[in-house]
Order: sequence, then C-alpha cells, then structure tokens
Amino acid sequence: MSMIVIDNQTVHYEVFGRGRPVLFLHGWMGSWRYWFPTIEQVAEKYRAYSFDFWGFGESRRKSTPESIQNYSHQVIRFLDALGIDRVLLVGHSMGGMVALKTALDHPRRIAKVVTVGAPIVGSSLSWFLKLTCYQPVADTFARAPWLRRFLFRHFLGETNDPAVHEILEDSLKSSAITLQRSIASMLRTDLRPELSRLAVPALIVHGGRDEIVNPDQANLFHHVPLAQVVVMPKSRHFPFLNEPEQFNSLLLGFLAHDHSSFRTPISQSVMRPSPLP
Repeated sequence: MSMIVIDNQTVHYEVFGRGRPVLFLHGWMGSWRYWFPTIEQVAEKYRAYSFDFWGFGESRRKSTPESIQNYSHQVIRFLDALGIDRVLLVGHSMGGMVALKTALDHPRRIAKVVTVGAPIVGSSLSWFLKLTCYQPVADTFARAPWLRRFLFRHFLGETNDPAVHEILEDSLKSSAITLQRSIASMLRTDLRPELSRLAVPALIVHGGRDEIVNPDQANLFHHVPLAQVVVMPKSRHFPFLNEPEQFNSLLLGFLAHDHSSFRTPISQSVMRPSPLP
C-alpha cells in the first residue's frame, strides 16, 4: 500500500510493472481493488497505477467536495505528484466519466482514454442510483452494510476474482455524504456537448446487459472521429470481470495500437446488446 498527500488530503494508490504509465480509475462505491485482475495483465507490458478517489477506499476526503470536476483535478494532481507527463487513462463507471472529462480538458496529459460502463449523461444511471442523491436515502444506505454488500455483489455479476471479499469490504468505506455528493455530481453532468472536441484516441466499452448505466450511451460516439465503440453483449456493468479474457485482449490491443496515422474515424465495432433479464 502506498500513500501520497495531494491538496492536504491522503490518497491511497498502488503501482505494478514497468513501461508506459497506465492509470486505472474506479467507480462509485468501489475502490482500486476490483481493477486488480486487469492490472495484473496490463502490468506485464506497462506500469499500471490505480488510486482511490477522495472519500472512497483508503483515500480520505478532508476539504475537497466529491464531484466529477474535482476528481478530474485529482487525476492531474496525482500525475503531477508522481512526475508523470502523459498517461494512458482507463476508467470504469463514475471513473469513466472522470476519465473522459480529464481527456477533454487536458488532452496534453492524456495519451489515450478508455471508458468502461461510463455514464456520459447522468440521466443514464439506474433509478436506484438516482435515489441515492437524496440524503435520507444515502443515510439509510450507508447505515446498512449488509445491503451495500448484497447490491455490490449483484452489480459485480460473474467474476473469477478470488478476492471478492476484499472488494465488498472496500464498498463499505464511503460515507453517506460521499455517496450522495458523487451521485448528485454525476446526475448534473452531461458531456454530450463536449464530445466533438475529443482530441485523443478513445475506446468506449459497454456491457450489453448493464443494469447500472444504460448501454445506449455507446450510441453517443457514432460521430466522434477518434472513438472506437465496443458493446460486449454478455457483460453487465463490469465487463473486465464478467468476460476478462475478451476485455483484456481488447484493452491491450487498443493500448498497443499506433493511432498516430488516424485522420478519419476509427472503425466502430458495435454489437447488439442482449435484452436485460
């Protein structure tokens, strides 16, 4: 476990491997830990980093309110603190929204961006997550650890990760205010007007059976020149855990590909989502 102080607040991070830096960002109610099976594969060829957002996992929020903009700021401050000039950025769910926002605002710092199950517009979130933007609901949810464990395990879906217990325990570490503010910020965020200025290669991945973020978010990138869109029909909200071999092959191929010659849209591989059960 490594710790660093950014803006007078403790940030927990982990690092593995050697090579070009790749930074993984987790989603709402999660932590860096659920990325570990993917990081193990990526670290064979890259230097893989992952941190906990302020208020999640082992990172402590002292003064910075939870928001997509502030978490994007945390990404840049983290890169500054570790002396990383440019990074390959991979984000899941809320972390995917943060990753895309960071790539839009800081294209010189982000070489490529990958989003997985990311809401581009907050209205794409499930009704349950929308409810937690109300403080009484967030308070009730925070006081019921059994409910958090049950729901997060349901969200994970099929996974071979032997450390599921650790992932579930990390889901209990966020306060009600962190849960409420981060969801409220996602609901207020709409990145659609900004997509036309995306200046770095992007891989947009969605699970066709996602119950948390509507997979129709993939359709928003059809006319974004540097975006490659892939819907994994069998996956739910965690494609990298539901179909790890397929996802890792897709991710590593994208990270390794030389995109410097692209002047026209990248071919988009969109598969029809399976109907939700």
